[in-house]
Amino acid sequence: MKKIQIISISIITLFSFFYTEKISKLTLEKNEIYQEIKQHSSEYEEKYVNAIIDDDKIIPGLNGRVVNIKNSFYNMIDLNTFNSYYLLYDVTYPEVSLEKNKDKIVSQGNPQKNAVSFITNSNNKVIKYFKENNLPISILTKLGTFNKSSNFEQVNNETKNFNKLESLINKYSKNTNICYINDNNKEICKNHKKYLVRTNKVLNNQTFLEMKNNIASGDIYYIDNTIDTKNIRIFINSILYKDLDIISLSNMLSEEKNWFNVSFLV
Repeated sequence: MKKIQIISISIITLFSFFYTEKISKLTLEKNEIYQEIKQHSSEYEEKYVNAIIDDDKIIPGLNGRVVNIKNSFYNMIDLNTFNSYYLLYDVTYPEVSLEKNKDKIVSQGNPQKNAVSFITNSNNKVIKYFKENNLPISILTKLGTFNKSSNFEQVNNETKNFNKLESLINKYSKNTNICYINDNNKEICKNHKKYLVRTNKVLNNQTFLEMKNNIASGDIYYIDNTIDTKNIRIFINSILYKDLDIISLSNMLSEEKNWFNVSFLV
């Protein structure tokens, strides 16, 4: 008898839950704000961008977003009016992504990033310039040049001591899981499931003028040791003149977009 009572209570509770949900949905469907959000939601959606694969190269994709109609409604309910600023979104993900193709090599970022990135080795002159101007740069680091106090991204550039340096980066820094590949480290980077990067845009005193005239969003530049500081300054000013941002290499590779009011779907 007691067992039957428990089952009956469970059925009633379950029915009550679904009935309440149904009534709640019907109430929402009749609400003017809810209907307005539903009507305009497609205007604020952004479709994801698939990564582009060409042989062994890949250009990272970008996430998209769709309006979460129900959450947006509850976010506006106290306003008693529609306001697009209070829309909430869910993230949509590319079908073809860098994350699923880590064996491919990134030589440029997605042009829609509206930004460029820089890489250098442990060159104190270059690092000093970027630090003084509060600009991000990723540093190719060896075991002997790793700086546990640095605020810059440090990329494991070891071969023989790869695992030792990896441990240090994990302990003292943010490991972005990026490898700047060459003939010596390509296999070890692949084995560690790193993001593989290599660029043909090498910035030095001989190339900077030509490159300055061909700056494009998504560019990844390797700054050579030989470049003069004044030429770095000229190049940076040209980037800013084109209204491009300078972002870290990890941000350039990331397929996330910097939106407000976005909730990530897991």
